[in-house]
Amino acid sequence: MRVEFTHDIACVWSALGYARFQRVAEEHRAGGGELEVVFRPYQTADSSAGTSPDCGPLQLVPAARIEQVAQAAAVDGLVVDLDRIVPAHTAHAHRLIALAAAQGVAEDMAARLYRAYFSDGLDIGDANVLRGLAFAVGVRWNGEKEGERPRPEPARAARVSGPRVPVFRFPDGTVLVGAVSLSTLRSELRRADLTCRNGRPSPDRAPTAGSVL
Repeated sequence: MRVEFTHDIACVWSALGYARFQRVAEEHRAGGGELEVVFRPYQTADSSAGTSPDCGPLQLVPAARIEQVAQAAAVDGLVVDLDRIVPAHTAHAHRLIALAAAQGVAEDMAARLYRAYFSDGLDIGDANVLRGLAFAVGVRWNGEKEGERPRPEPARAARVSGPRVPVFRFPDGTVLVGAVSLSTLRSELRRADLTCRNGRPSPDRAPTAGSVL
């Protein structure tokens, strides 16, 4: 079963949504289920300054709201320290995830990049930082060699009226938008798995926005 995850490393909702999805994916696999995660890059409106729940500058978000996001992330195993964020464009980080995918460790690489950005205060736009993160996950990459540079699909650019990230697309046709709840992710993964097992593909459904907290 394959789930597509459209995201940006600098989007706090993407970070929260992925932390939750990782928990659900681990449960699914522990129960004997198969799951492939395909990462789709998305460039938020201002990823160089971090992103708010509306994909705008974090500096404009009320402190109470930021604290709410941080507390929700902590419950799902992600430490969010917005004071430590180093503004960075995420194109090269997405390329690294693409390379990791070719080596079978994209999920670990994405998790490490989110932690580097939101928890560790690392500059994920710096080639040396990315090289160190790649080494830590076990991804073979020498960014100085053109032939070894990761090449993902082109990142989609955010539009004011465009969809928010993260976006989860399931094989049963369901599309969930936002850092949806654990219960919603569990329910949809079970439904999609059942659909795949029974061989009854469903047409794409309209995107559904879930609760972000």
